[in-house]
Amino acid sequence: WATAQLPQEVQRQGVITKEASSNILAVITLYSPKGTYDELALSNFMSISVKDEIARIPGVGDVMEFGEMTYAMRIWLDTMRMASLKVTVEDVSSAIAAQNVQVSAGALGDAPSSPEQAERLSDVLEDGEAYTFRFLGVIPLRTVQVVRTDETYLTPGGCAVGITLYTRGVLVVGLGSVRTAAGAVSPGSAAGLQPGDVIVRAAGQEVRDSAHLAELCSGHADPVELLVERAGAELSVTVQPACEADSGEYRLGLWARDSTAGVGTLSFYDENAGWFAALGHAVSDVDTQSTLTVREGKLVSAEIVDVARGEAGEPGELLGTFSTSGTPLGNIVLNTEFGIYGTMNAAYTNEFSGAVPLAYAYEAHEGPATILSTVSGHTVGEYDCRIVRVNAQQGPETKSMVVEVTDPELLARTGGIVQGMSGSPILQDGKLIGVVTHVFVNDPAKGYCIYAEWMYRQIAERAS
Repeated sequence: WATAQLPQEVQRQGVITKEASSNILAVITLYSPKGTYDELALSNFMSISVKDEIARIPGVGDVMEFGEMTYAMRIWLDTMRMASLKVTVEDVSSAIAAQNVQVSAGALGDAPSSPEQAERLSDVLEDGEAYTFRFLGVIPLRTVQVVRTDETYLTPGGCAVGITLYTRGVLVVGLGSVRTAAGAVSPGSAAGLQPGDVIVRAAGQEVRDSAHLAELCSGHADPVELLVERAGAELSVTVQPACEADSGEYRLGLWARDSTAGVGTLSFYDENAGWFAALGHAVSDVDTQSTLTVREGKLVSAEIVDVARGEAGEPGELLGTFSTSGTPLGNIVLNTEFGIYGTMNAAYTNEFSGAVPLAYAYEAHEGPATILSTVSGHTVGEYDCRIVRVNAQQGPETKSMVVEVTDPELLARTGGIVQGMSGSPILQDGKLIGVVTHVFVNDPAKGYCIYAEWMYRQIAERAS
């Protein structure tokens, strides 16, 4: 009964009872005459080579070691590497505990293991290989299936681009009232419409833009059926248009937006897929903060004509111009929380280098790096920066790293990171490691970045 109350570690080790006299039979001193071994080494030698031998002498009841010193390990864990392998601190602790027991070296009557069996660390599986990752090269932590792929090369961007985006349907940015002969009414609010809703169909027709929605509803005295997207789900909403007293036309009583435009930075180009990535964050509506849907969009060349320098508490901004009349650089297909993506009309080249290897998230580390960005005209510059924090992420997330600008020239011109630099690629150890996404309002020299791997996955998934 008492054994069951003991901890599992004690039960595995076993309980030993000894009968011994309290009188000391002999005292043995172990020392190193030439000082070759220190106290820890001598104590360890006593424990594993001398103590048990003395205890086996007939008549010896027990052996006590005074001032016993034992070896131990202090373990530092690489959180980025652990995240990439999906290994937790508990996994490491359990693996060490499982190995930290005394077990017999073999079993009587069993054949010895073959060298091939003892040395094999992985087995070949269908469509891939299984590898066992071992702590200190010995203790098994996790076995994963690996599919070998070629190293991915991407062409870093850094050039300023103009972005024009037209939404699929129209985005409701606000609800208002219609002044009728009987007084002010709000048909949209009464029907349950909300800011952030996207109206994709009205009266059975696809909505092209805000003017088209007004046209579809202006001549309808009867209720109008709307197909609305809200938080990823489709809803059917019936709204009763109200007749405006002044114009005699029927209105829904809402404000809608169907397009946006701005300046950002090209992040990278994938020559194999023919796709580009930019911004590192979504194009969102300024009023509702909703991520805009994409009906069509253009990526065009932009020129930076001035800079509003960033100060603590006041984010700066790149001031640029662009024209949509010429041939666009590419067509926008996706707008996600990890940036905008689309197809290039022609291959993109970088004046600093050709394609560089894509760094995986676990390769990021604190230390020197460079940032590619355009802060004047059309010229891409390479500036010194430093990665000051890396976050362990097992899958696509934002705010992967924190980067600090250290380049005197860039600090003098912009104060650090400013609006419009979103999408600027970060290079470390000759690889594309991340992309700038946001600036710290109270410290413009610093900003958030997303791992380039997370952005590349958006292209890889679309291309596949």
